[in-house]
Amino acid sequence: KRLGDNTVRMLGYNGSIPGPTLKVRQGSEAIVHVTNDGDLETTVHWHGLRLENKYDGVPHETQTPIPVGGEFTYRIRFPDPGLYWYHPHIREDYTQEMGLYGNILVIPAEPDYWPPAHRDVLLTLDDLLLEDGKIAPFSPVETTYTAMGRFGNVLLVGGEPDCSLTVTAGEVVRLWLTNTANTRVFNVQLPGARMKLVGGDSGRAEHEEFVSEVILAPSERAVADVLFDQPGQLELQHRTPD
Repeated sequence: KRLGDNTVRMLGYNGSIPGPTLKVRQGSEAIVHVTNDGDLETTVHWHGLRLENKYDGVPHETQTPIPVGGEFTYRIRFPDPGLYWYHPHIREDYTQEMGLYGNILVIPAEPDYWPPAHRDVLLTLDDLLLEDGKIAPFSPVETTYTAMGRFGNVLLVGGEPDCSLTVTAGEVVRLWLTNTANTRVFNVQLPGARMKLVGGDSGRAEHEEFVSEVILAPSERAVADVLFDQPGQLELQHRTPD
């Protein structure tokens, strides 16, 4: 993976960061076969989904970890519409920061569940800690930072340090945002465009509202409709108090 002038080794589902987006219909079922080609035992946790306990991917509580070289098959159901995501539930400070995350978009059975939009764009928001052009080392035996991980100094959108999109003036683009960072709270702004919050972790919002920012805690999702009513170049920003 290219980050600035450096190439760093990452982890990925099916060789990509983020992993493949699972786009499924509400009420459907998927069988996901996982082979662990990583460097430590793992599980896959299906964040936010209501499913059978034995497939939830919490080690020792619901599932025996998948050893290196081992395999496990998940049977996943999608009873609720909205945006969800998947990631390991072992050493998230290491595996998640190294790229093991992906989205799940559940298409509602009700055709008018979401307000109309011209297109959907799924974006993961993340950060990565680099030191001297390399990923800062991790402890081999324990999480050495508070909570689930550490703050990074490189921001990633859709797994990339430099993500760009082209839209047509007058389009309403639905941004499906997922905070896959371990620790960082993102304050997302898009100056120059009009943004309406229409949903989040539990599907659509009861009351849609126009907003100037969307705040996302780690693992949180938000669904924002953005009207690009004027031509020009806009910048997706993360704002801190400083």
